[in-house]
Amino acid sequence: MQKTLMLGVSLALTTVACSPTQPPAPPPLTDYTRNSGAARAPEQLAVTFEHADLGIRVDPVRHWIEGDAKLTFLATAPLRRVMLDLDRNLPIDTVEVDGKALPRRAFRNPEGRLQIDLPSPLAAGARTTVRVVYHGSPHTAVRAPWDGGFVWSKTPDGKPWVATAVEGEGCDLFWPCIDHPMGRPKLVDEHITVPAPLVAVGNGVARGMDEVDGWRTYHWQSHDVSTYGVALNIGPYRELSGSYASRFGNTIPTHYWYVDDEAQAKALFAEFPPMLDFLERAVGPYPFASEKMGVAETPFKGMEHQTINAYGNQYAKNP
Repeated sequence: MQKTLMLGVSLALTTVACSPTQPPAPPPLTDYTRNSGAARAPEQLAVTFEHADLGIRVDPVRHWIEGDAKLTFLATAPLRRVMLDLDRNLPIDTVEVDGKALPRRAFRNPEGRLQIDLPSPLAAGARTTVRVVYHGSPHTAVRAPWDGGFVWSKTPDGKPWVATAVEGEGCDLFWPCIDHPMGRPKLVDEHITVPAPLVAVGNGVARGMDEVDGWRTYHWQSHDVSTYGVALNIGPYRELSGSYASRFGNTIPTHYWYVDDEAQAKALFAEFPPMLDFLERAVGPYPFASEKMGVAETPFKGMEHQTINAYGNQYAKNP
């Protein structure tokens, strides 16, 4: 009888483990990935990060992303390999250097620090573009923004609502980067692909949208972006837009993307110009005036993402 009971428990556990509706949880983040801002490797100190061209396809139903990152570096010292940061739980499909695919033995990512051996040494003053194609279920935040990752949620009427918040753990939770405050790229292009009719809002300036086979790709471009400031915001957004006449003589575009309450959205949006005026008077010129002062409503409390601040305070006022 005891053996029969044990066999029944074993079969039950096997059934749960193999259930297609309960995929196994990914391994935990490594200590390296969890702790953003570790000392940069010598290879990371030997480059200027010139351009991050990021293609990210987001499937809200599967909680899944497919990434295609093209990263351009200027070598400031002789270089034999490129070192990047990327969560090991995002499997890498291919790596290319200047358009040529590398053999699998030429790259490795055991703990979240991606090491890529260059086909030939790079001289100081030379440039290289590294392409990393990857996929997987990115780390999910449990209580954003106090912990980092993707926030998978739904709007009040049940539509997908997705956002990222990675200040603590860093950019490597969803794209290959140099996860350090001094690792910011000079230029970032985001190509965010989502199911139509969802809207994807990113950093900087909108560069258009393409729609193919029921998927929309939104193009965004920004300059000198803080690494954790690169953000994705996806939902059935509606947009308010305007401008602020700066006390320094320029005009700053203002935008707010919201999902539901138009009246409260308009009231919050009306606060942007006086807020900017106060800060410019107290601190100085708004530093991203050539791009935008942008805010996206998010399903978590908020985060200071560069030119696209996350706001999820549900329009509550404090004293």
